[in-house]
Amino acid sequence: MGVNQNMYQQDIKIQKGVKNTVQFQFKNSDQKLLSMSNSGTFVFSMFDAINQRLLLEKPITILDDSVTFNIITNQTAVSNTLHINTAQTLKVGQIINGFGIKPNSVIVAVTTNTITLNNYTSLPVTSSTVLTACTPNLRGLGELDFLEADTVDLAATAYKFSVKYLDQDGEFLPAYSNTYYGINGLINLADDIYPLFKPSQTVISFLKTLDTTTGLYYYPSGNIYAYPEFSGNSALHTLVMYMTKFKGVVKILGTLNNNPDNDAWYSLIDTLTYTGDTDIDYVTITGVYTYIKIIYTPSTRPGDTTNDNPTYFGSFDKVLYRS
Repeated sequence: MGVNQNMYQQDIKIQKGVKNTVQFQFKNSDQKLLSMSNSGTFVFSMFDAINQRLLLEKPITILDDSVTFNIITNQTAVSNTLHINTAQTLKVGQIINGFGIKPNSVIVAVTTNTITLNNYTSLPVTSSTVLTACTPNLRGLGELDFLEADTVDLAATAYKFSVKYLDQDGEFLPAYSNTYYGINGLINLADDIYPLFKPSQTVISFLKTLDTTTGLYYYPSGNIYAYPEFSGNSALHTLVMYMTKFKGVVKILGTLNNNPDNDAWYSLIDTLTYTGDTDIDYVTITGVYTYIKIIYTPSTRPGDTTNDNPTYFGSFDKVLYRS
């Protein structure tokens, strides 16, 4: 609060998809902390910086425990005890201010009808004197929690926000405006907590190749990059294979060569055999590789001399790979 003063001294930065706690410090135009415990309801609104579309609205929890009170018995002499009504919610550690109270007077003990201060009063305090009590580090302080669900569906970018309060007449008023009636702050939503999801590599192209030695066809994929720079010594790789009535053998190969221009650079990692599966199968392997390759060899129908009969061996449709 306060004319000609910046309400939001710095931009707020919160993280997407996790719980964030933001505190607001309320001050007057002289930059003095305000007592907020009896000031009404404060509401935080967050909206699209371009279209002014409301995205989030939540009440601010006031942490300020300031309270005003009168003693119920006049002091006849200076003392460090004050008699209070049992309904007063005073606590040890609160600072007391008011006529006759010395600076930095702190409550050190509370009983049913009495509070004890660390200082004697400077003058006898009467029941007509209005006193205030507050916890110093909570004065003028409010708090707002952003839950995971509040931000998980929002884009990581800059948004505007405002703070308004509901007065005793049931009307909303801006909690701050400067000379030019600027009432908005800036909140930056970042996505730095979790790593970004990397989509799996999809392998759908397999080159039909004739093995001149056996007279059988096999179908190698291209070189599939395995991102070794992000892998530890026990790097995990997952392959998901999609098949339709497939009969045949699937080989998974790996290499550390940076430029494998033929299959000779590869070593066999695993061999899988299928007998007419229409299914999704997956396999996990571990190890550091620069490239992965998949080769499938269809089965030969009994009585045929070659394995070039898709009606018999079905189809090996695609592979999803991630490391």
